[in-house]
Amino acid sequence: MAGLPLIGALFGGATASTGSTLGAIGSVVSGVGTIASGVAEKRAADFEAAQMEQKAKEETAASQRDAMQKRREGAILNSRAQALAAASGAGAGTDAPTIVKLMGQTAGEADYNAQTAMYGGYSRAAGLRDSAKARKASGNASLLGSVIGGFGSMAGGLSKSGVFG
Repeated sequence: MAGLPLIGALFGGATASTGSTLGAIGSVVSGVGTIASGVAEKRAADFEAAQMEQKAKEETAASQRDAMQKRREGAILNSRAQALAAASGAGAGTDAPTIVKLMGQTAGEADYNAQTAMYGGYSRAAGLRDSAKARKASGNASLLGSVIGGFGSMAGGLSKSGVFG
């Protein structure tokens, strides 16, 4: 409490009462706390946004792996179809139009499945990136609101305590 007169002199002049000095200090502390709360909210929002952006990258990578698997499955099916056709004696080369047609359809279906997997991953990733942008904007708004509120609280409290005359 030895520093109280010094603080009182800083906030309200040497004649300020202890009550108004404490009121002024309380207003400043409250304002600083409000600002600190906004800073913490922004940091939390930035962290969540970074997690969402990382998840978006993971979704994209997972869909690429899924697409490769779909194409691989199509190639395996075509290989099996060609082997069965050759084993049956009906022919398995370009001279066998039925097997060529079936293999073309299988390849087309595998490519369609791969592209569908990619689209799903890219769509989920885009949604996550949009959510990350929104969360960052929310954090920025919280910070701005806390700064305005904090300074408003400090100015109001200091004004009531008589610091401004």
